[in-house]
Amino acid sequence: MEQLETFIVESPDAVGAKTTRSLIMDTIADLSLSRVIGRLRVFVDPVEPVFIFAALLRLGTPSIKLKDFAKVDMGSLGKDEIKIEIDKEAFTVKLLNKLWARYGKENIEQPDKKVLIVKTDPIKELDAMRELVIEEPQQEVLDRLIDAIALRIIPEGFRVRKHELSMSHVLFVASEDTLKPEWLAKGKDMLESLRREENA
Repeated sequence: MEQLETFIVESPDAVGAKTTRSLIMDTIADLSLSRVIGRLRVFVDPVEPVFIFAALLRLGTPSIKLKDFAKVDMGSLGKDEIKIEIDKEAFTVKLLNKLWARYGKENIEQPDKKVLIVKTDPIKELDAMRELVIEEPQQEVLDRLIDAIALRIIPEGFRVRKHELSMSHVLFVASEDTLKPEWLAKGKDMLESLRREENA
C-alpha cells in the first residue's frame, strides 16, 4: 500500500484507535484506494459516541470522452448518420450502452467490431457525440470511497451521518445520536488542519 502523507487516528480509547487504524488501512488496501487519499485524519470516541473521518483526495484521472479513443465523423454522403471508428476496444461495451440509452438500440449498427454507425442528424449531434463521456474514473473512485467509509469504516450503529464530498476532500461525521454542532465544527477543523499541512 502506498503510504499516506498523513494518517492520524485520535481517540480517548487507545485500543479503539489502533483497531480503527488497522481497519481503515485494510479497507483502503482492499479497495485499491491508497493512491486516492493523500492525507487522512480520524477521530473516534465510543463514549460520546462520535466518528469523524476527514481526508484530502488526489484524484488524477479525468473523464474519458469518445473523442479520446475513437474517430467520430459524418457517415455516408446524404445519410443522417455518424460513423465511429474505435481505436481502443476496451471501451466498446460502455460506449454501446451510452449510445443505446441516448439514441435507441434500433439506431445503432455495428458493421464491424471497430465501427459503429449511429442514425442521427450529424449536424446537430456530431460535436456532442465527440464530447460524450464514456467513463468517469474519478466518479467511480469517489463511489468506491463513499461505499468504503459508509459500509466498512464507520462503526456499526452510527446511522446518523452528515457528509461532504468533492473532488478535493471527503468529510464524514457519524454517531448513534443526533449530531452535535461541536462535532461538525471539529470535522471542519480536522479538514482545515490537513489543508494547512498540505500547504506548509
